Amino acid sequence: MHQLGEVLISGAIIGSSYAMMAMGMSLAYGISRVFNFAYGSFYILAGFLAYTLLGWGFSFPVTFALVLPAMFGLGFAIERGALRPLRARPDWEMMVVMATLGFALLIDHLNLAIFGPFAVSLPQLAEGYVRVAGFTIAKHDIVVAATSGSLIIGLWMFLNKTRQGLAMQAVAMDITGAQVVGIPRDRMFSITFGLACALVGLGGLLLGSKYFIHYLHGWTIMVKAWVITAFGGMGNVLGAITAAFILGMVEVLVGWQFGLTWSMVGWFAAMIGMFIFRPQGLLGTWG
Repeated sequence: MHQLGEVLISGAIIGSSYAMMAMGMSLAYGISRVFNFAYGSFYILAGFLAYTLLGWGFSFPVTFALVLPAMFGLGFAIERGALRPLRARPDWEMMVVMATLGFALLIDHLNLAIFGPFAVSLPQLAEGYVRVAGFTIAKHDIVVAATSGSLIIGLWMFLNKTRQGLAMQAVAMDITGAQVVGIPRDRMFSITFGLACALVGLGGLLLGSKYFIHYLHGWTIMVKAWVITAFGGMGNVLGAITAAFILGMVEVLVGWQFGLTWSMVGWFAAMIGMFIFRPQGLLGTWG
C-alpha cells in the first residue's frame, strides 16, 4: 500500500505538470477554434532561453521575469502580424493551422541553429526532499505542484472575475455576438495567443529539469497537450485540467504495473475509450 501511495502522489504531481502544459492550448482553442502546431516549440524555446539566462548568471526570479513576458510578446506579435491577416480569407481556419505548422518548423530549426543539437536540462528550483506522512517527495515537485495549483486558481479568477477574461469567454461562446456588443475579436485572439505562449513557456521553465530540453522534444509536448485537451473536451479549460490529472494517474499506474514503455499506450487507450463512450470529451460539448 505504501508503494501504491507513492505512485499516486507521483501521478498527482505529473498531472499538475501536464495541466500546466495543456491549459494554454485548451484556452487558445476554446477562443480561436484553431489548433496551434507551434505550441510545443514555444515550450522548448522558453526552456532554451531560461538555460541561456541561467548560464549567464541570472537568478530564477529574474529569468522568469524576462522569459515569460518575452513569450507573451512573441505569441501576441505572431498572431497579430502573421495569423490575423489570414483570417480575412474564407478558408482561414486551415490557413492558420498551416501557418502555425510553419512557425513550429521555423522555431525548431532556429533552436537547432542557435542552441545546437544537444539536449540540456535546467537546474531544479529547490534541491532535496521532504517527508510528508511517511512519503518522500522532491522539493522541486512540490514547487511545481504548488505553482500549477496557483496557476489554475489564477486563470479561473482571470477568466471569471476580470473584464478581459469575461470578454475572452464571450468570444469563445459566440464570436458574432461578441462583436455586436463591441468586443474586439481580433484583440482577444492576439491576447489569447500570447497568454497561451506564456503559459506553455512557464511549463518549459518549471519542467525543464524533469524533462530534457531538445529542439525536437516540442513535438512530444504538443502531442501530449493535444491528447489532454481532446480528452477533456476541446476548448474546455476545466476539462483539460481534469484530464491532465486522470492521464497522469494512468501514466504512473500503467508504468508501475507494466513498465514506462507502456505509459503512452495507456494514454491512447484511455483516449480511445473516452471517444467511444463520450466523443465530445470529458467536459466538452458539441458545436
